[in-house]
Amino acid sequence: MTKGLKIKLIISKKKTPILDSDCGEDSNGAEILTNSVTQKLDELEIENNNDDDEQIYQTEVESGGKFSRKATWDDLCRFTGEEINPDVLRDWILQYQEKCYPEDVSEPNHTPQICYIKDENGGTIYKDFGWKPIKLNLKPGVINVQERSTKRVILESFDLDFSSDTDKILSLDKCDKEITSSLRKSKLSGHPLALEMMKTDSEIKTEFKGIDSTSFGVFGNGGPSEIEEETGTEVWKDVKTLRAILQNAKFPSREGNSREARVDVVANESFMKARIYYKAFFSNDVASDHKGKFRGNEYWKFPIKFLFEYNDVPNAILLYEDIELRFFTDIGLSMDNKDWEWIQDSNGRWKKQKNS
Repeated sequence: MTKGLKIKLIISKKKTPILDSDCGEDSNGAEILTNSVTQKLDELEIENNNDDDEQIYQTEVESGGKFSRKATWDDLCRFTGEEINPDVLRDWILQYQEKCYPEDVSEPNHTPQICYIKDENGGTIYKDFGWKPIKLNLKPGVINVQERSTKRVILESFDLDFSSDTDKILSLDKCDKEITSSLRKSKLSGHPLALEMMKTDSEIKTEFKGIDSTSFGVFGNGGPSEIEEETGTEVWKDVKTLRAILQNAKFPSREGNSREARVDVVANESFMKARIYYKAFFSNDVASDHKGKFRGNEYWKFPIKFLFEYNDVPNAILLYEDIELRFFTDIGLSMDNKDWEWIQDSNGRWKKQKNS
């Protein structure tokens, strides 16, 4: 059975009270805003809404799918790193009996004579009794979110004077600046046997709920990507210039001057780093032939997961890959000097006046 392994990152919006209204810098020197007068681009004008809440984002992760095939003796040996044969399985069954069913040890013929993991050498034990031979499976395991953050950042700043308008600002070279949202997925690492079980690349996609943005697309899910030669990391990108993002924005044309007035393009920058584990494990039953009656039956089956558990053998080998998701949302404009505007006096000269 083959079902592709799928990971879905679900990003949704959540509000949290602002704890600090100061500006600062992050470790990369990018300016961070924790409180700002902002405006969404679809509103077209700068407005002070005195919103005391700032948006952050929460991430849920869903996983599914499985690879599965019939297991072999060689799989058991590679899985455990030991020589596994029918004699070893017989010892495992005896240890399981002693720990879980100690009364069986005193029963006649309780020791199996031979053990099977599938019908072989002419045997039809599994076929005759409708039992299931053991399988080796691979499916998504634990997803460890190592880092997650959202911060308010300034993407770019523009000086304004009374003659500024949208077309003039969009003609500036700084509007060529690219804003890149991305999803990065590392190469798989882990146990060689589990790597062989991964028949196709894992499918990772993002789903955004309740988020307004002009700067990111949907990543993963078979979309266009590129491979970094040095690391083998697969990267999905959504790249837009500031000019494209701001084309529908309306900049103030009579606010401040080039020395004192500034409009900032602000956004929420969100980042998540996680390690995704995949687990290979055995399922179904080991069959035993007691060559005589044991509690009324010659043939018995024992779940292999219990034989692993009660013989202190881990029933899991792991693969993992690292992902990093970065995206920008709620891009808008911010000014800290809306109380001032430039007016023209009776002599035609421009002067700054505080708004009432």
